Amino acid sequence: MFVQLGSPDAPTPAAVRRYLAEFLADRRVVDMHRAIWLPLLHGVILRRRPQRSAALYQHIWREDGHSPLLHYSRQQSQAVALALQADSIAVHLAMRYGNPALAVMLHALLDAGVERLLVFPLFPQYSAATTASILDGVQKALARRRFVPTLRFAQPFFAHPAYLEAWAEQIRSMALLEQVDCVLFSFHGLPQRHVDEGDPYGTQCQQTARLLAERLNLPEERWRLSFQSRFGREPWLNPSTEQMLAELPAQGKKRLLVVCPGFVSDCLETLEEIGMQGRARFLAAGGTDFHRAPCLNESAPWLTALTRMARQELLGWL
Repeated sequence: MFVQLGSPDAPTPAAVRRYLAEFLADRRVVDMHRAIWLPLLHGVILRRRPQRSAALYQHIWREDGHSPLLHYSRQQSQAVALALQADSIAVHLAMRYGNPALAVMLHALLDAGVERLLVFPLFPQYSAATTASILDGVQKALARRRFVPTLRFAQPFFAHPAYLEAWAEQIRSMALLEQVDCVLFSFHGLPQRHVDEGDPYGTQCQQTARLLAERLNLPEERWRLSFQSRFGREPWLNPSTEQMLAELPAQGKKRLLVVCPGFVSDCLETLEEIGMQGRARFLAAGGTDFHRAPCLNESAPWLTALTRMARQELLGWL
């Protein structure tokens, strides 16, 4: 079972409010004391933020009525299902927040008689706010069942050769490496405090960026690493993507390619935050050429890589 973070059911304030209420109530995502956080969440944030977020989702929503994240995640799971069909391996997709709901999918699989289950988070780099949250969701759902299947959790694939090569092929296919001054590897942000408390996310992002730069033969002066999607007032991992986009033109890096290796599917953070807001910020700061590499989505190298990694995680069960 592949698991992604999730998205609203529609680009409307009501749907976004339902999604954010579930997402932001997770202790793994926001670990403030409940007596402080929940009144703030329901009394302030969920009254203001859904309207703004819904407007952003409307910029990227697909004509078929689905979010890009759900669309590409389905394409990925269906491709792996087809590849594993001969091995009698069923492949399903669930979302940690929103639909198709993780708990609903788990109960359906157990009711169908599943006895062995591989849970495969679609996050290359581990963080407690994503990977560990999926573990929490699985445990919570199974706590109500008398029978618990044999479980495996796929390991983070931030340095897996197949994942790295899929990204390298995606970037090479754009034929832009010789035309840009800099490649910016932008990852989702995380509070610095989480890393200080032992979360390996920051280190794994650095490893991914370095290994990708090596595969692309990029010298150190031609690539940067940054972290996007900050919220709240506490310190987050640095440098910030927002700040980097504003400063690079003054450093002579006026032709830019942005790559988001922490995302395997395009979503609000890549299409709108980077592709729209990021582009505007970079050009306003004096940049001349802005390019964003599409995420892996349904590219052939990525579907092959995902199938390969799933087979490795299933060794002994096939």
